[in-house]
Amino acid sequence: MKKLFFVLFAGVIYLTACNNQTNKMENASATVNLDSTEAIKAILKADNAWDSVSALNSADGWLSYYTDDAIMMPPGEKVCLDKASRAVSIKNMFATPGANMRFQATKTEVAKSGELGYSSGVYQFGYKDAAGKDAHETGKFCETWKKQADGSWKCIVDIWNADPAAK
Repeated sequence: MKKLFFVLFAGVIYLTACNNQTNKMENASATVNLDSTEAIKAILKADNAWDSVSALNSADGWLSYYTDDAIMMPPGEKVCLDKASRAVSIKNMFATPGANMRFQATKTEVAKSGELGYSSGVYQFGYKDAAGKDAHETGKFCETWKKQADGSWKCIVDIWNADPAAK
């Protein structure tokens, strides 16, 4: 009788422990999904605000979305590895006659850690060509975002390049 009681007792303990572990895993998964959703929303909010300062041709506003050590890879230029080279590149872009840069994220994801994410999407760049005619370039981009100590998100790697010219 004692053996039967012990086996039943051990079985109840085992089943309770397994069920409790499953609940912990489900709760952890729900927390990660909730955190991921909030992080994606935060990145999209930052990306939309970045696009808004771009619409104003604000080089300083644009540059404020990068970390100090960000890597920027603009089309047709060398890689910008520091603040000074990023500033020159972006100020030159906005100094282009008729400059108008807009971009829209089409996909954003966040790592399970909740500290890194990316956005990819499309951009449109309008400007005046050498003859003063309106010109338009379309392209795609990919930004890597990192959550900062204050909870904000900043871009640590940014690359964009033009689509092939229309024939």
